[in-house]
Amino acid sequence: MHTVKPLDDSAVRKAASETRGVITVEEHSVNGGLGEACAGLLLQAGLHPRFKIVGFPDDHTVTGNQQEIFRHYGIDGPGLAATARKLLSN
Repeated sequence: MHTVKPLDDSAVRKAASETRGVITVEEHSVNGGLGEACAGLLLQAGLHPRFKIVGFPDDHTVTGNQQEIFRHYGIDGPGLAATARKLLSN
């Protein structure tokens, strides 16, 4: 998504209703972005899917090139696959 606002409420609710879990991915802090917007929308709608926000912690981050940083925080393909497996196994 190129912007959080306006958030497509119906698409988020549909994804939560039709899937076994929702994962949002951000190339920045997990605070104040897409994940929190989706979480708030879903909770207020009374939906409680398995949910995970993937991104950078609200702390000092590691340095490196984009590929290294994404790998470290699990934002690359293998990391996201592992997150999905863990989310769906709980």
